Amino acid sequence: MRKLRILTVLFTLLIACTSVVWADVGRGDRGSEVQYVQRMLVTQGYLVDKADGVFGNNTEYAVRIFQKQKNLPITGKVDSKTLSAIKENNKHFEVSQPSQAASQQSRDVSQQSRNVRSKVEVSRFGDRGRTVSDLQVRLASSGFSPGSVDGIFGQGTADALKRFQQANGLTPTGEADQKTMNLLAKERGIPTEYKKAISMNASAYSADDPGNSAYTARGNLLKRGYVSVDPDVIPLGTAVYVEGYGYAVADDIGGAIVGNRIDLAMDSHGEAINYGRQTVMVYILN
Repeated sequence: MRKLRILTVLFTLLIACTSVVWADVGRGDRGSEVQYVQRMLVTQGYLVDKADGVFGNNTEYAVRIFQKQKNLPITGKVDSKTLSAIKENNKHFEVSQPSQAASQQSRDVSQQSRNVRSKVEVSRFGDRGRTVSDLQVRLASSGFSPGSVDGIFGQGTADALKRFQQANGLTPTGEADQKTMNLLAKERGIPTEYKKAISMNASAYSADDPGNSAYTARGNLLKRGYVSVDPDVIPLGTAVYVEGYGYAVADDIGGAIVGNRIDLAMDSHGEAINYGRQTVMVYILN
């Protein structure tokens, strides 16, 4: 009986230790747990890398982007909440096994689609899969949030894409053609060409803030990638780059936003509160 109690205690400790390791995977960790997380992040388009079982810089960055998109604490570590969210989001990418006839028909349709779209690769409204999730991650990293990174090309992705295209002198079609993807693939930092640079006092806000509207002054759904300005300083519709925030469009106004003040739209109230107030350089783009 005593041996049985000892074995039970040891087994319980083993399970507890295993769950602790699994619930907190971060930089420098290695093993099958890391590889499992990496595979899901690769599938969802957050990690453009190999699932090698080594939690390095790229994996940490992918986790941070995922946490930001899902309004989780941005730690860069995979705790139990982050793991659950990753697994839940992965359901969007799971494909059920079709019948043999349906599978053949799907292959035929897919081949026809490739024949039609092989010359010009375009992602458009209604598309799904890793190509779309990669597009969403690139938009978010460039400061043009599509909302959730779920691999589904919906209205949020189309709107973000239009804002990105407008800010970069492209026709705002809301479709990701090769020219748009080439621009998104570039490392985007402080622009080398701009009309003017202004030092401004920046704050942040969101549609979730008490008393705020869900729409900008120009009628767009309020989300990251739009900023509120004094139109006498920065005309509405102007593309800008905000230091520490990214590329955006001046799309909103506010009673307290006068002179060299700028209010940066965030995707949640928590993000807006965490930003606080800062002095930033704002680049007025061509």
